[in-house]
Amino acid sequence: MNIGRQAVRRRRVWFQLAFVFLFLGLLAWRVNIGEALRTFTEVNYAWVVAALLIFTLSKLIHTLRWRIFLGRIPGLPLSGLFGTFLISNMINNLMPVRAGDLVRIQVPAQRYNIPRAELTATVIVVETLLDAATFVPLLVIGLSLQDVPALRASVLWSFAVLVALGLLIAALAARIKLPADLGQTRWTRWLPRWLRERAGGFIPPFVDGLAALRDVRLAALAMLISFPAWLIEVVVFWLFGQAFGLDLPFSAYLVIMIGANMVVSLPLTPTSIGVYEVALLEVVALFGVDRSLAASYAIGTHVFISIWIGLTGLVAIWLLNLRFEDVFYLRRNTRQAPAATGRASNANDAPA
Repeated sequence: MNIGRQAVRRRRVWFQLAFVFLFLGLLAWRVNIGEALRTFTEVNYAWVVAALLIFTLSKLIHTLRWRIFLGRIPGLPLSGLFGTFLISNMINNLMPVRAGDLVRIQVPAQRYNIPRAELTATVIVVETLLDAATFVPLLVIGLSLQDVPALRASVLWSFAVLVALGLLIAALAARIKLPADLGQTRWTRWLPRWLRERAGGFIPPFVDGLAALRDVRLAALAMLISFPAWLIEVVVFWLFGQAFGLDLPFSAYLVIMIGANMVVSLPLTPTSIGVYEVALLEVVALFGVDRSLAASYAIGTHVFISIWIGLTGLVAIWLLNLRFEDVFYLRRNTRQAPAATGRASNANDAPA
């Protein structure tokens, strides 16, 4: 069994390396990389520093929204959740298949006694759908102010339909009325006992985690926070544009930001190497930017943001005193009430 898993992992590594070289080769074919890298001597690094600081601010606002999703649980420390969010970003940036999301499920489950199924619903389902729902109007605004009709016709409506369908399915699931003992219902009796017990322990808290999709007030508050969170990230890409000398209107960065975030969500290569550069190059070039400059912008934003995510993640690990078992140990915590831990435990945070 272990040999089989090791063989699968090796094949996956080789598959990802093949994708890295494929996309880097495509990048080299599309632009003169040497010429693109030479533009780094003209970068205004004051704008870069400002962009990175604003980037962290956007993550703090995303953390505030996350705490709103978990609002029925009292006493959750913002400092602990923010540190967990930064560590998750770091691991997502280093590893494929969004492995960092495991941190946002495991650490709060261990430290604050939150059901993993509920955390899975908020992190994987609710946040993904609400982010996509936020992207739709931002794309409409960005594309309506730019001369890119092909994108407007072929991409936007398909994306909007998929998001609407996903929201509808999740909202219906969130309104399911579950019996007190799910394991004794008629439709679960044909299942093996161990599977009935698993379903009874997983499905109810998972549905609880979808609360933002059945509570109109909670959903409205989450969406209200989503827009400034992503608009601040648009500012990040605008600041990088100033650093690299891109002459683009602010509305163009709405599309660039969404394109960049959608690319990094695809688990094709570690740190999205190659994939990010090629995709963002093409998005930026849509607005008439010289391809070498567009490539320089794509490479630069990827390098600077990746380094910054790594640094802030390491600081968060130190402040939270995160241990190996906080992520990989599965025994349920027996604490009665959530509390901050590690060096960040002195933070005096009021619930949102």
